[in-house]
Amino acid sequence: MSMIKLLRRLIVVAVLFTAHPLYAVQVDLVSAYQKALEYDARLGAAKADHLINKEEVGKARSQLRPSVRVNASRGRNATQYTNITGKTSSSYYNSVNYGVSVRQPLFNLSSLAGYKQAKAAVIKSDAELQNEQLNLIIRLTEAYCNALYAEDNLDFSLVHTKAAQEQLNQAKRRFDNGFGTITEINEAQASYDMALAESVEIVNSVEYNRRELENLTGVYPDELCKLVPEKLILVRPDPLSVDSWIELAHSRNHALASAHQDIQIAKRELQKQRASRYPTIDLVGGRNYSESENNYSIGAIYDTYSVSVQLSMPMYSGGFASASIRQAHAKWLKAGEQFNGKERAVESDIRKYYNNVITSIAQIHAYEQAVKSQDIALTGTKKGFLAGLRSNVDVLEAQRKLLSSRRDLAKSRYQYIINRMMLKQSSGTLVPGDIEEVNGWLGALKK
Repeated sequence: MSMIKLLRRLIVVAVLFTAHPLYAVQVDLVSAYQKALEYDARLGAAKADHLINKEEVGKARSQLRPSVRVNASRGRNATQYTNITGKTSSSYYNSVNYGVSVRQPLFNLSSLAGYKQAKAAVIKSDAELQNEQLNLIIRLTEAYCNALYAEDNLDFSLVHTKAAQEQLNQAKRRFDNGFGTITEINEAQASYDMALAESVEIVNSVEYNRRELENLTGVYPDELCKLVPEKLILVRPDPLSVDSWIELAHSRNHALASAHQDIQIAKRELQKQRASRYPTIDLVGGRNYSESENNYSIGAIYDTYSVSVQLSMPMYSGGFASASIRQAHAKWLKAGEQFNGKERAVESDIRKYYNNVITSIAQIHAYEQAVKSQDIALTGTKKGFLAGLRSNVDVLEAQRKLLSSRRDLAKSRYQYIINRMMLKQSSGTLVPGDIEEVNGWLGALKK
């Protein structure tokens, strides 16, 4: 069995092993995003975390609202009594006791600060959820582009393998006709073997990248929509100034919004710890009813109503309150520094992706011209080889350069898409509609 037949069998086995047993699943970018919204574990965890933080507001609000407690008991009692003469008597009686108490906080700065802190935590959680939704768009687009690039790479590799085989056959024919040398055959054979080995490795890369896409969507993509170069729109970032993108990020970037809420949360914690030194005032009311509550009041009934204002103020806690205040202040300083670091990182990312978009456009145009030039050069080299003016090494090198240019062109197109999406994500302007725009640059699904 020849090596090319072995390679083809490996590819067929890989396709049969990974394909759906009943039908081929066709996935475009929009349908993949819709599936990922329901399947992705990271987004699901962010949604659950958001629900958790929303309930913290209710818990904190409860500390400002009235609390009601009810207690009740009913029992059968027996009391033995011995008088000074030594005579013993026994009494059997029922006892009943129930009560209700209501407590309404009137002044509690610590609970008020805790309530405001919980609301800040919800705002932060909302920003984190929105950021995770945008991250899903980026992760999905990147995984989809990686899968497409792996398939393109496999197509290029198979073309290279076929060309290397044709070159090997030509070298053998030239040798048989007395025009070539055994060295040319060995060189062509080596190039052919390397192309085969590379193709086998790329087959594994295709499978890996499809599985990575499956991890996001829950569906194995048997067929992907290919990028159509004629549909790809190459435009410079708008607005044209990178400073304008940075200004957008300051007001719209969700990661910055989350970091800013960390400052607010730390500030409320500091207020809460400082308030722990202040007095608290509660309005307390209640009613208590008892029958034969103890053996001194057998047969007696008490029905008591009470209303009072209670003041409580901590005097000394062994230094715990002071340490808690200093700790909360340090956390507030830390949150501020973390916000500054996140702000600088976002500005750096925007500058990087802004320049990457512009660079990618220039690279695409350059590689398109390079592919045309390398194709013409390969054709001329092949003619020169047949005329005896160029060597077999020259042909193989021309083939390698053409393949490399095609790969670089495909890679630069996918990098342009990803950099464009990353720029929007960093500035906070990325929306689900951008998925539809990129999907419009792909070919239609097969019916």
